[in-house]
Amino acid sequence: MPTMSARLDDWLKATLEEYWRARGERPSTGLRRVAQEWWAMMEFPSIGFHDGVSGRRARIPGGPDVWEVAMVWRDYAPDREAFHEHFAPYVDREALDQALAYADRFGDEIEDVIRQNERLERLVSGRG
Repeated sequence: MPTMSARLDDWLKATLEEYWRARGERPSTGLRRVAQEWWAMMEFPSIGFHDGVSGRRARIPGGPDVWEVAMVWRDYAPDREAFHEHFAPYVDREALDQALAYADRFGDEIEDVIRQNERLERLVSGRG
């Protein structure tokens, strides 16, 4: 993987390292995540990120996580109108479209979360 370097003010370097250490991230991993999230928020302005009990997630602020949108899309594809109606009037169409675009760009990440959710669902339901 290619590398980049940057000069940071001492206070910012120390703050970032403390933040990443508290979350169990190394500086390289943390900086890569921050850069990826920044890019994603510029590319998909309806998407934000939040920490939860199951880790950090891309989400529509005030709405569902991107993985949840992608999972619902599976039930409606290719009927975009019915998909939008499923979330109406609570989630903006543009935000839903951006969530799907994010899920497409970061497919491995989203599929991992969906698989984890499906596994937990099977465990809770006693199906293994």
